[in-house]
Amino acid sequence: MIRSMTGFGAAEVQAEQWTVRAELRSVNHRDLQVSFRVPDAFGAKEIELQRLIEARARRGHVRLAVSVQVKADQTDVLVDTAQIEGYVRVLKALAERGGVPVQIDLAGLLRLPGVLRDVTTDGELRGRLWPSVLESVEAALAAMVSMRETEGANLAVQLHEVCAAVEAAVARIEVAVPDVTAAYRDRLTERIETLLDGTGVAAGEEALAREVAYFAERADVSEEVARLRSHVAQFRDALDSDEEAVGRRLEFLGQEMLREANTMAAKLPAGDQIRDAMDLKGLIDRVREQVRNVE
Repeated sequence: MIRSMTGFGAAEVQAEQWTVRAELRSVNHRDLQVSFRVPDAFGAKEIELQRLIEARARRGHVRLAVSVQVKADQTDVLVDTAQIEGYVRVLKALAERGGVPVQIDLAGLLRLPGVLRDVTTDGELRGRLWPSVLESVEAALAAMVSMRETEGANLAVQLHEVCAAVEAAVARIEVAVPDVTAAYRDRLTERIETLLDGTGVAAGEEALAREVAYFAERADVSEEVARLRSHVAQFRDALDSDEEAVGRRLEFLGQEMLREANTMAAKLPAGDQIRDAMDLKGLIDRVREQVRNVE
């Protein structure tokens, strides 16, 4: 079953006093393109994240955003109290040695190295949180793929309906072609008889038959009809196949279907048949528009 290239997935994982959240959004793109917005601490891990996404998506522009935040009621984990206490002891010792009053600026203390804990600067914390980052991305990816599959199933139903309309339009054109030739023969015979009326000259049956045969050959769309039906059948097979990525094949078949419809429109004379051919082109344009979102 086909999958859409449009999808969204999000997941949160609780790790100690931290909340790790991953969001994935995907939209149409000719190939697979992945962009990242992750904490600098995990920038070196983007290749691993890229491989995760490539294993589940073949096409589309996928945007991954990861955030790591401390829980609202656990902000004390951001401060390394042992580090602060160590700095305070050193400041007191220096003040006593110099015989000056102790003046401690808390804001200044918080700016000292190692006082505030952050995944960017704390390698040990970064290592502990990485499995949770992977877990959140995998869960968000599963949700995004599920949405793409649901969208794809809905899209497949619509495409099958349009294919049925294409087949019906082709059948109308095919049935009408013999009548077009017969109507041309009648019009041509009437015109010649009008021109020769009163001249005593009889219309040449051989020349008339030759002209009608030439017209019938020009208006013959049997080859285009056969190819178009073959393309539609292949299109339906691709829609129902178990392959994960058939979007490119569907785009190619849509292009070939339009090529045959254009040839038919050029061959058919003005009238109901040309209107059917134009309707056919409109239906195929709908197909081509919709398959642009197929993975």
